[in-house]
Amino acid sequence: MSKGNSEAQFKKIYTQYVDEIYQYVFLRTGLNAEIAEDLTQDIFLNVFKGLKQFKGLCSERTWVFKITKNKINDFYRKHYRQGLEPLPIEDEGIMQISDPQQDISTFMDKVLTREDIVDCLNQLPEHYKLVLLLKYIDGRSVKEIAMMTNKSTKAIENILLRAKGSFIKAYQTFKMEETQ
Repeated sequence: MSKGNSEAQFKKIYTQYVDEIYQYVFLRTGLNAEIAEDLTQDIFLNVFKGLKQFKGLCSERTWVFKITKNKINDFYRKHYRQGLEPLPIEDEGIMQISDPQQDISTFMDKVLTREDIVDCLNQLPEHYKLVLLLKYIDGRSVKEIAMMTNKSTKAIENILLRAKGSFIKAYQTFKMEETQ
């Protein structure tokens, strides 16, 4: 493939997929626009570098998303390990949440379309936010999250329990402040 042809193909791929990739990354990186922009840039740099090796055995979209998923997994591993400080659970209402399998996804789905969810998630420690995003946005199982973070499934269940409690507390506080 000639250099000019390679550049033209990259421009086509970039134009066709940049918005979709950005949205995908944004949802999976704590709803942080700056991080999403940086990762999207890195993803397309990898696409450009790998274009010569792309053999067309799958669609361009599949190939770009494979690069994206690998980059997101790297992000999760790096950022999860940086933010692993335990936080005490102080609220009695939160202590009552004892089922790590509790379905918070319904609760999160109801509020996901509203901007206040971003504020609540951003109040959480980074590792809580990432575990919640992995579980409820990315649809990962507890076992998958444990493998990605080099933690036991029991540890992830406990972290999810604390993260859910922290999210609910942040959301309830937000709603109380909103009504005042």
